[in-house]
Amino acid sequence: MGRERALALLADWTLVAFLVDVPALAALAVMFFFFPDAPLRETGFAAFCLELLLFLARDTTGGLSRKWMGMKIEDSRGRNPGFLRSVCRNLPLLVPGWNLYEAWRVFRNGSSPRSLDRPLGLAAREIA
Repeated sequence: MGRERALALLADWTLVAFLVDVPALAALAVMFFFFPDAPLRETGFAAFCLELLLFLARDTTGGLSRKWMGMKIEDSRGRNPGFLRSVCRNLPLLVPGWNLYEAWRVFRNGSSPRSLDRPLGLAAREIA
């Protein structure tokens, strides 16, 4: 299950990046072409913030790429984490060092919960 969890993280990052970056880059290209003096820095920052928010909220419905890998993030009652718990669960992945610790734990033991899963009452489960 460790390899599947690592692949799910990579798929989530790629999916979020694709869904946000492609339209943002297209908008930047249009703005640059038609309005060369437009505030490109602010548009790029807005796209970055949106991508970051989508990355943090990626487990809100159980994780799309995890479902592709046959897994789901849920609480003890079988419910999806929701927005707030998803953001809290994924915040450590933004902290340098802590993200490497999380990855090491997943590769060492694929069924190991992430560091905030227990306090948030969440677990990664395989879908039958």
